[in-house]
Amino acid sequence: MSTRRLAALALGGAVLIAGLPALAGAASATAAVAPAVAIPRADLDPGRHIGRQVVALTAAAGTEIRYTLDGTMPTPSSPRYEGPVEIARTATLTAVAFAGAEQSAPLVRGYVIKTAEEPLAQFAVMSDIHLSSDSPDLVTKWRTYFDALQRIAPHPDAIISNGDQINDNNHDTAADHRFPRAMLEQNLARTGMSDTRVLMSFGNHDDYVDRMAAQYPQEWFPHTGAGYYETQIGGFPAFVVNTEAWNSTQATWLHDRLTALSTDPATQGSPIFVFGHRPLPGTVWDGAQSSNPGLKTNLADFPQVVFFSGHSHLNITDERSIHQDGFTAVNDGSMSYEETDTMFQSFGAGLAKEYTIPSAQSVLVEVYADRVEIDRINYAADEGRTYDDQGRWSFQKNPPFASTGSIAGPTWVLDRGATPAEIKQGFTYTSANRNRVAPEWAAAPQPSVRTTASGLVLALPQATDDQYVKSYAVTMKNLSTGSTTEFLSSADRMNAQYTQMPRPSVLRIPLALRAGNKVSGAIDRTLTLGTEYEATLVAYDSYGNASPARTFRFVAGALDRTAFDAAVAGAQPLIGTVERVLGDATPAQPADFDVVVEDAQRSRSLIASLRAQFDLVAPAARVATTQDEVDAATAEVVRLAGELQGTLSAVDRAGLSAAIDAAQKKVASSVGDERASALRLRTADETARAVLARLNVPQDELDAAASGLADAAAAYAPVTDGGSGRPTPGPSDGELATTGAAAPVAALAGGALLFAVGAALLARRRRRLS
Repeated sequence: MSTRRLAALALGGAVLIAGLPALAGAASATAAVAPAVAIPRADLDPGRHIGRQVVALTAAAGTEIRYTLDGTMPTPSSPRYEGPVEIARTATLTAVAFAGAEQSAPLVRGYVIKTAEEPLAQFAVMSDIHLSSDSPDLVTKWRTYFDALQRIAPHPDAIISNGDQINDNNHDTAADHRFPRAMLEQNLARTGMSDTRVLMSFGNHDDYVDRMAAQYPQEWFPHTGAGYYETQIGGFPAFVVNTEAWNSTQATWLHDRLTALSTDPATQGSPIFVFGHRPLPGTVWDGAQSSNPGLKTNLADFPQVVFFSGHSHLNITDERSIHQDGFTAVNDGSMSYEETDTMFQSFGAGLAKEYTIPSAQSVLVEVYADRVEIDRINYAADEGRTYDDQGRWSFQKNPPFASTGSIAGPTWVLDRGATPAEIKQGFTYTSANRNRVAPEWAAAPQPSVRTTASGLVLALPQATDDQYVKSYAVTMKNLSTGSTTEFLSSADRMNAQYTQMPRPSVLRIPLALRAGNKVSGAIDRTLTLGTEYEATLVAYDSYGNASPARTFRFVAGALDRTAFDAAVAGAQPLIGTVERVLGDATPAQPADFDVVVEDAQRSRSLIASLRAQFDLVAPAARVATTQDEVDAATAEVVRLAGELQGTLSAVDRAGLSAAIDAAQKKVASSVGDERASALRLRTADETARAVLARLNVPQDELDAAASGLADAAAAYAPVTDGGSGRPTPGPSDGELATTGAAAPVAALAGGALLFAVGAALLARRRRRLS
């Protein structure tokens, strides 16, 4: 951009576009992710790092980077990147590049921050692989999963596959175990983990124990025929139990071995790791999908036990995935798909009740001298659904995922002790310590209901919480009848997409229900257009802590023109200025003389386009019928107004005004002088005053008029009368003077008129500059 154009924006043009920056911000609040804006880049690879790290971010010229470290999607109000970001503890860095009303897709980087202390043992626990195919998308998926694991733990002591290796439902597909075996062997070799042990437990989708065992190397599943066994991981005792056939024989074996370890001075302070497919009652996730109370009783006397379970597919983002009472219980998630409580989720244009969610997670365990650290890792947590709008399974069909390797939650830390009693005293993840902090609305922007091509959509800026918001209650009162609509009840919950990475800052909730509340059902319940409603919103965390109710009112189907009207109000003065400068509108304003339109044809075309956008959203026209169309018109008005502003440049008339002032006495004395120099001076003065009186004069023409007048004034020397010193009319250059010759009347009259016009403009200029 030229210096003069920058000056126009900074000086004279500032009045013309004063409203436009705010309009651009308003438009960006509703902008969709625009692939045209490139994703930012980070100079630090994701994965495991020792000690505090700093990450430098870069993005395309003309963009602004906003970032977060709490797993949420950056917004224009998130911290602005101004220098390297410090990563002091395990976290997910998310960055978005903003360019006006557009934004990039997010950059997602998971950083696992550790001390220089080497772990005594390290292992990953993966549950519910459910791999019964070697389709290309699954092969690609698992390659990216192991790449992420390698960045965090390049050489773990072991990987435990904690049940449900395949999708067997009828005890007739044992041969499918060849798929998880091949996947593990190939990826362990490819990533340099050939020395990493593989250990397996038996799950309810693995056919029969003996037929599963026949498909794997003996060292992967070294059971004695009943699906349970004892081993070690990094020198620490470990047990794999068969939760599908828990019986007294297995119970006696396990209890005897735990007793021996707990009473042996060499091992009584050691963590003991127990792996079983199914969760236990009253432990993780408040006992959801649990079984085997006898196993829980068996473990209750041994605080040094850490019991890992899967089966439920319940996500590990939920802080209820760890529980301490008599022992520590850990939900290790699922590597196929995951679940949450049954809640409403959006499927296309309608809501349906569903518990499956499109994520895959597992845990990484590290043992140190005084503690055990458990990190929660996302392998898939992108935005999406497990089913498409027609109810067909569609999850994980498009790897790789941007979220792979991100962090599913803060590190869990288990204190070690010298004795079982000391270990139990260090328990922190107990029922007594359950989180009691409720979500807050704080500075969350006002919710709104948008009219879209697919129906009404609630735009809900999320509440905040010290951990995360899990769900919302959304109810609607019909203000014309005073009754609560038969839509969502106060007992229903809307998924806050809390396992998504990054978590959305604004939820887009379609206000339409599918038949039977099923994913494949047709939409059969909506709000009544034209009716005014009062919406009541309550935010909840996983523990049931509830925010204060938040209410707002809206008319179903009404369009919000606030941003559009503001855009129009900002563009109209600009249009007026350009049209007056071009002479297409009158009267001219003083400020119009300070700018020039560089391309008249393009400016008139832009004005025509702006007025066409105005007409689209005019109430009488009813051309725009959705909020998306109004917002698109708003963005287009802002864009066109910016381009129109770009056709204006500032000009400086001060030099020409000064030249006229400086030549004024000589011009007056030249009246009646017919010499060529006098005629040249008067002509230059008339030209300068005419240029000064005109609109839309380019700077070079202003400068040329000033220079011509200055040169003419310098070349003119008045004739003096004898010795009096008074100037007298003189002869024309090269001729004898004609005594008594009078100046032409027309020339005098014309000069007086231009002088008067010039004097008025000079007076206006002096007033504006004073």
